[in-house]
Amino acid sequence: MIEYSVIDDAAIELGGTSLTLKAAVEPIKDKVEFITTSDISLTHLQFKRPRVWIIGNVMAMNSQSHTALTTLLQNEKTVKIDFDYGFCRFRGPTPHRVLGKQECDCSNNPEAKALAAIYDLIKEKSSHIFYMGNEQRKIHEKFLQIPQEKTTVLSSCFLPATFKKMRELRGATKNNKYAIVQGHPGWHSQAKGVSESINYAIENDLEYDLFSTSTHKEMLETLSAYKGLIFLPTIEDTCPRITIEAKLMGLDVITNPNSQHTSEEWWNYSLEKMEDYLKERPQKFHNILSNLI
Repeated sequence: MIEYSVIDDAAIELGGTSLTLKAAVEPIKDKVEFITTSDISLTHLQFKRPRVWIIGNVMAMNSQSHTALTTLLQNEKTVKIDFDYGFCRFRGPTPHRVLGKQECDCSNNPEAKALAAIYDLIKEKSSHIFYMGNEQRKIHEKFLQIPQEKTTVLSSCFLPATFKKMRELRGATKNNKYAIVQGHPGWHSQAKGVSESINYAIENDLEYDLFSTSTHKEMLETLSAYKGLIFLPTIEDTCPRITIEAKLMGLDVITNPNSQHTSEEWWNYSLEKMEDYLKERPQKFHNILSNLI
């Protein structure tokens, strides 16, 4: 019996957003359907039972999905999960400055009219908005003036099986090298600070490996063999999972303030207390949702 519909650009793919989405809805997984942004249409709104619509990243919307999103935001119960800075067509203030050659103006720019209209409705109509971190929430408040009382910091979410796997790998034999994860070509690699991380390792005489993997399981197992992780993003990265995974597997994590969650108190907890904090995030999400049905 479906009571929740999740809409996201990568709802059924592998990646940090998808992993967090699936973990966030774990307490209600039997009542959830996933729909990719490009597929959502007015047909999906033809149902008899009331439900809550959970809206993730919607940068991939087309004219069909824009119409559907507009209709459901105006007429249905919705919550929003912002994983980065979806109000900006460049996905954030810094990439807008770098790629767009100006400060973010998406809320008033005709080129971003469709996106701005969706965020106006999210601000006005959504019952609740969730963020990955407090610094991210502050930036949304600055650009969109969303009242804090209708927002919650969710953080990255993890499945119970992932916590179990990371605890097992915490005891893995570590080499004396630092891991640097290879980004996708082009802007993604630049945004994730691959070059900056390599330069840091060289300048500080740290042995390192640059690696990539094809599955999440393979990534965890490969990463767990290293002494540490170097991750120096050049843009605002709201709550990068890999830094959390590395830390929970016992690695030394070298990062910077662009990993925005590192300014939060839980980041400096003991590993056990940090795990306890993260374990309760999906239930917190569910508790808020359950009051909307």
